[in-house]
Amino acid sequence: MIPFGVSFDGFTPIAESVATAKLAEDAGARSFWVAEHLGFRESFVTSLAIAQATRQARIFPTSVSPYLRHPLPTAMALASLAEFLPGRFGIAVGVGNPMFLRESGLTVEKPIKAVRDYVGAMRALLTTNPVAMEGATFTLNNARLAFRPDELPPIYLAPMGPQMLRLSGAIADGLVLSAGLTTAYVAQSLALAAGSARERCIDPAQLRKTSYIYFCAGGDAQDRKDKLRQKLAFLFRNQNIADNIRSSGLDIDQEAIMAAIAQRDQAKAASHVPDAAIEVFTVSGDAAECRKRLREYLDAGLDELVLSLVGTAEDRMRSLSIIKDC
Repeated sequence: MIPFGVSFDGFTPIAESVATAKLAEDAGARSFWVAEHLGFRESFVTSLAIAQATRQARIFPTSVSPYLRHPLPTAMALASLAEFLPGRFGIAVGVGNPMFLRESGLTVEKPIKAVRDYVGAMRALLTTNPVAMEGATFTLNNARLAFRPDELPPIYLAPMGPQMLRLSGAIADGLVLSAGLTTAYVAQSLALAAGSARERCIDPAQLRKTSYIYFCAGGDAQDRKDKLRQKLAFLFRNQNIADNIRSSGLDIDQEAIMAAIAQRDQAKAASHVPDAAIEVFTVSGDAAECRKRLREYLDAGLDELVLSLVGTAEDRMRSLSIIKDC
């Protein structure tokens, strides 16, 4: 069976996400990844709701941004969740979307240092020792946690770009790559992380390697394309995905997509995503087609595939029923 988890983008009501998580775990999902998209459902609250409704899948709020959250309350939240449900929580740290951060008055500066400092502070705080540290986005003056969970939660990075990929191998327990990557770009990305892992004298196999995959199985082919096109348009709003888009060789006007999304014109943004992009950047089709494409991503070096179930509740249920056969 394909090793898979499921992601939640915060766009749908929490009750709907909980229902999907229960179905996904019954279908074999090993993990849930709960996005921190600004303006949508909050990731830690949603993570707890999903955890209480499911049995054993590990849950990751992601991508938690050092520009948005101070490391002390983040460590408090993560330690509290890990104490309440041991072995079920981790976290994925990432820069966040620059456009949406700017809308909140936040500027992305020195992102590599910001993420390195943030992860270092989180690890130090989880020891319960006093932490004095001047980070890129925070200050800790002998701050400390008063408790620690029996099992420390793993800290992943959500890297985009070569420097952040190398940082993943250098400091993280694992990494989760963006959705919408080609298999070749996945392999290239993992090679960068593996090189840094070797430099810190660990076997790259110990670094857990996951990636989001936009997934829509079964149903009407044109309907699938329309829904996947919408997802890709939202993804392509992020300037950090530019190298991956260029690597595909497809003629995609990312600047036009970003401008449309900034105006909240999703339909106009989607009109700039060609059919060929759906074939290259997503996984869809019947069980046999999906199995073949998912295996290609595993062969690129991933340990687990985090499915972003695209479409309506009916689409998600159909996709989950088909993944059982993959």
